[in-house]
Amino acid sequence: MLQRYLWKLLPKPQRAFLLGRLSVVDRQVVNKSMSANLTFPKAFERRACLFIHVPKCAGSSVCTAMFDGWRPGHLPLYWYEEQFPEQFAAVYKFAFVRDPLERAYSAYAFLRGNELSGRDHAAQQLVRNYRDFDEFVARWLHAETIPRQLHFAAQTDFLTDSLGHLALDFIGYQEHLERDFGLVCEQLGLASQLPRINVSRQRRPMLAREFCTLRTRRLVRRVYQRDYELLGYE
Repeated sequence: MLQRYLWKLLPKPQRAFLLGRLSVVDRQVVNKSMSANLTFPKAFERRACLFIHVPKCAGSSVCTAMFDGWRPGHLPLYWYEEQFPEQFAAVYKFAFVRDPLERAYSAYAFLRGNELSGRDHAAQQLVRNYRDFDEFVARWLHAETIPRQLHFAAQTDFLTDSLGHLALDFIGYQEHLERDFGLVCEQLGLASQLPRINVSRQRRPMLAREFCTLRTRRLVRRVYQRDYELLGYE
């Protein structure tokens, strides 16, 4: 409460300046924390779980299957830990992740080819400035730029607690999506089918590593080094 009060005392230009210096994930945290009547989501409370929705990792499909389409947004694990410590300690915490190269290409194809809402228009214009995925990676996808764009932010930015640990009960892999989703449902006592939501219309019918250049693969490996290491994609 005090934090929210002090933040709102700042003049708007100073608030905008400070927000602009944060990563897009941390900026979401500040904006959400400043909203009134913060409560632990009822959908999570009903299932006794906490789902961290990493962009472009089948999260929309999971939300449709488990929460009747309600979506929590892309808030990081540490936000729930700080805001709701009792519920955080008690519930089953899970997320789904994806090979960083395939996720980056999926985000690129989704933004480039789908009809999107106004909030994604800037990101769509960004990717359309480049001829193809290889050029996009070479000219834009760098360690200093990915924190500015939600779709390309590192997966571990969403998945770590306040100490930087992967404090989850289960991490599912999109490469084994049906199996791992079934394990989550078994743990929570659910019987749900996983639909396909938010599919990229212009995505090629092959894996990114099969058509992008070796240089692109190396650049992505360098940019998402922490994801590769902590999520087991070495």
